[in-house]
Amino acid sequence: MLARRAGVRRLLVLVLAATVALVSRTSHAQGQCATELQEQTSGPVADQGTVCGTAARNKCTFQLELCVNQPEAGCTPKDLKKRTIHASSLCAGGIGKVKVKANGTSSVCGSFAGVKVKTKKHGTKAGSCKISAKAGKSKTKITLLCQPESAPCSTTTTTTTIPLVCVTTTSLPTCGNGVVDGGEQCDPPCGAGCAAGQFCNSSCQCVATAACACGASTPTKLDFTTDVGTGECGAVTDGSGDNLLCLECAGLYFGGGAVAVPLPATVPNMGSSLTKVSGCSDTCLTLANLTSTDTGSNRNCTSVDCLFGPPLPIPNNAAAPLSTCVINIVAADAQGFAQCDTGASSVNLPLTSLTYLFGDLLNGTTPDRPDVAGIQPCPVCLNACKVCSSTGASNGMPCTTNADCGTGGFCGGSACTSDADCPAGISCSSAPQCLGGPNDGLACTPGSGSLGDPYPTSHDCPPPGFPVGTLPGQPIGTLPIPFALTTSISSKPGVVSGTQQRVFCGYCRDAANTGCFEGDPTAAMDGCPEPAGALHPCTSDADCTTPSYASCEQRDQGAFRQGSAATVFEVGAPAGSMIDGAAHSSRLVSVFCVPPTFNPAIDAAADLPGPGAVSLPGHAQLLP
Repeated sequence: MLARRAGVRRLLVLVLAATVALVSRTSHAQGQCATELQEQTSGPVADQGTVCGTAARNKCTFQLELCVNQPEAGCTPKDLKKRTIHASSLCAGGIGKVKVKANGTSSVCGSFAGVKVKTKKHGTKAGSCKISAKAGKSKTKITLLCQPESAPCSTTTTTTTIPLVCVTTTSLPTCGNGVVDGGEQCDPPCGAGCAAGQFCNSSCQCVATAACACGASTPTKLDFTTDVGTGECGAVTDGSGDNLLCLECAGLYFGGGAVAVPLPATVPNMGSSLTKVSGCSDTCLTLANLTSTDTGSNRNCTSVDCLFGPPLPIPNNAAAPLSTCVINIVAADAQGFAQCDTGASSVNLPLTSLTYLFGDLLNGTTPDRPDVAGIQPCPVCLNACKVCSSTGASNGMPCTTNADCGTGGFCGGSACTSDADCPAGISCSSAPQCLGGPNDGLACTPGSGSLGDPYPTSHDCPPPGFPVGTLPGQPIGTLPIPFALTTSISSKPGVVSGTQQRVFCGYCRDAANTGCFEGDPTAAMDGCPEPAGALHPCTSDADCTTPSYASCEQRDQGAFRQGSAATVFEVGAPAGSMIDGAAHSSRLVSVFCVPPTFNPAIDAAADLPGPGAVSLPGHAQLLP
C-alpha cells in the first residue's frame, strides 16, 4: 500500500514539446467544447500529452476521469443527450470504468477510476499505453507511461505550461489582518480588543467612543442581497503558490481531492439577509441578529431557525440519483461588524444544512413529480400548464386546485412560457406555481432567478420531508457549517495530519482508514467501530482520544478534486462608502469545513468530510 501511494505521488504530467501545451486542444472539432481526460493529482491532461508514473511491483495505477463539454473561450457545447461516453484503450487495465454520462450541453465529468499499465521485460523497461475518448466530433488522446522503479519519472523534466490565472490578490494591510502587530492597539478595525468606552478605529488604535458618523441619522439595519456572479473570486493553489483551480464567483465548492460531483454548484441570487445595527461609533457599526418578527419574514432574518437563502440544489450530472437539495437554517444568532465609510464587513453566521436526497425530483415518476427537462433536486417555481394528473376521468383536464382532480389527483403540470407550450384548450398559468414536493400545484413566488435547469427555487415549494419530521428518512443529513463571512480574504491551508499530507478539515476517523468517522449514528449498520460517540472535528491526532477513532483526517486529502492542493482562498470585496443609504456592489466570501453526512453514497460522491468554499456576489445597503 505504501509503495502504491508513493507511486501515485510521483505522477507527473510530462509535456513532450512546447507546442503540445500551447495547442492542447487543437485536435478538438472547431467550435465544439472539449472532451478531456484528467488525472487526479495533476489535473487536466493536454491532448497528445503524457502522464508518467513510477511503477510499484511492476505496474502503475493512474486515477483518471473523463469530462465532456469542457468550457473554453469561443467554444459551443454539443448536445450529447444522456449518452454514456467511454474512454478506450487496447492495453490499459480498468479502462472500462473511465466514463461519463452526458447531460445535454452541460459540462460534466465522470468519477475517477484506476487504470493500470504494466512495465515490460519483468519490470526493467518502461511500458506505455494510449488512451482516447471521443464525444461528438471532439476527441482527445493521451499516453500513460509507466517507468520501472530503477528509472523513475524525472522530477527535472522541462515542461512548458500556460499559467492558470485566477483572481488577482493583494496582501492585506497590516491594519486589518486580524493580528495586533507592532504599533497597533487592536485589529481588525471595529472589532473587539479595546476597553469599555473605546472602539478600534481605521488605524487600529483604541480611541474614545465617538458620535455615529454614518449618515444624517444612525442606520438601524444592514441588508445584503446576493446577485448573479461572473468571473473568478478565488483559487486553489499548490505548494509553490501556482493556481491549480480557479473558483467561480457565486460558486459553491466542497469535498477533498476525489470529489465525483461536478463543481461548482451555483449559489442562488435574490437571497436577502438583514442584520441589526446594535451600536455605532464614528464609522464603526456593530452588527447583531434580527428575528422574523423584526423583519416580517423567516426568510431574511438572522436569528436561530431563520432560513438562509432560497433552497440550494446540488445536481450531480455524473450520477443523477445522488443529486441533493439543501435547506440552510441559521444555527446561531448573527454577530459581526461593518465600516460604513469603506463598506468592509465581517459576519459570523453558523448554519445547519439540511440535506435531502431525491435525485432528480422532477422525473415524471409520480403525479406530484412532473417531468421537467434537466435535473431538479429541489422543487421549482415556474409557470405551468395546470392539468390534472390522476388515475380517473379527470386526468388531463384543466384545474385550479387539487380538489378539481378528485381523490388522489394532483393539479400540476409541465413548465411553460405561453399557451403554445400547453395541450390544446389549456392555458399556461398567469402566475408561477410549485412543481414537485408537498406544495405541488400551489402558487409560489420565485426565491431566485432562472439560473439553469435546477432553478428558480422557492421556500414556497419545500422538498418532501421539510419541515423536519414530516417524512421518514429525510433529510439524510443535518450538517453543522461554521460560516464566517467577510469582505476581506478567507483562506485555509492544507496541513499534514494522520496519514495524509494535505488536510484542510480534520475529523476523527478510524486509523484503518475504512471511511468510518466518529459520530456515525448508524455505525453498526455501516460496519464502523462502536461506540461511535459524537462528530469530532480535530486539528491533529492528539485531539482524537477515542481509541477506535484515533486519526485526524479528511475522507481524501486535497480540495475540490485537486489532490495536490496546498491552500484554498476566496477574495471578498467591500462595498465602499454606504453612508448615502444606497445599494452598493459587494462580495462576501468564506472558506469553511463540511462534515460527513454519514450517508455512504453521498459522502463518497462529495468526498466528505472536506473543505468548502463560497463567494457571494451581491449588494450591501444601510437602512434607516
